[in-house]
This record gives sequence, structure tokens and C-alpha cells, in this order.
Amino acid sequence: MSKFDNTKLISYLQSKWGSRPCPMCGQGPWSVQDSTFQLTEYNEGNLVIGGPVIPVVPVICGNCGHTVLVNAIIAEVLRPSSPPPGKEDSK
Repeated sequence: MSKFDNTKLISYLQSKWGSRPCPMCGQGPWSVQDSTFQLTEYNEGNLVIGGPVIPVVPVICGNCGHTVLVNAIIAEVLRPSSPPPGKEDSK
């Protein structure tokens, strides 16, 4: 399990979302998890070995439970194991 300091993600969300309420109930507050989870490609219920994995952080509305998954690499709370296409370091 990959944990991180969720204050970095909170700052990222504040810069992107501002103080928007939950789109489902119109309220909140939002709760940011401090663990990452992974999405893997679905293959008719069969495990995909070596397939793509997307690390995500759940952000949950405290009023209705609506959950948004935020990409942990794009939000810069995790580093990719290899640079995504078009994002190679120019050293």
C-alpha cells in the first residue's frame, strides 16, 4: 500500500476545484484519503499480468458518499515508475 502526505493532494485539489460542492448532493465536505489504490484493465474477469495500472486516490463527499478518483501521478503525489509519454525528463 502506498501512503503519502495528503496535504499535497488537498492543495492540488484546492487549486483545481476551488471550493466546489459535491456535484451529487450540492454539499460536502470532501475527505481526501492518504492511501493510493490502483485501477487495472478489465479483461472479462481475468487477471491482466503486465497490463497498465493507474494509481488513484479516493476523494469522498462526507454528506452523500459520492466518490471521485484522482490520478495520483497527475496530481503529483506519486512519481511514475517510468515517465508517461510526452513527459520525459530533458536532461
